[in-house]
Amino acid sequence: MNRFVLGVRHALSGLAHAARRERNFQIELALGLAALAMAWWLRITRIEWLVVVICCGLVLSAELLNTAVEHLADTTGLVRSEQIRVVKDVAAGAVLVAVVVSLAVGAAVFLPYLAAMARS
Repeated sequence: MNRFVLGVRHALSGLAHAARRERNFQIELALGLAALAMAWWLRITRIEWLVVVICCGLVLSAELLNTAVEHLADTTGLVRSEQIRVVKDVAAGAVLVAVVVSLAVGAAVFLPYLAAMARS
């Protein structure tokens, strides 16, 4: 099997692991799918679609990296280490930034459509 195909298989295995076992990833995936459904329902513009999809990908990517960092940190055996705590906290902070930015973008994209529907 060539290296590219093997790399894709490993990546899909990582995604499957996160989808099966990581609660935060499951929640963020469900919310991302809900955002995409809302985008379809509201018939947002092509540019707005692009922004929403990028935000969904940003959040899921940040969560996957956070999960990888946490698993790696947990294998060190330094569970009570201050440095490990900081590494985990910073990785979680990256997810928080991605989520907050995505919520702001979602509000900017969806609220005008919802307000227009409420007025009509």
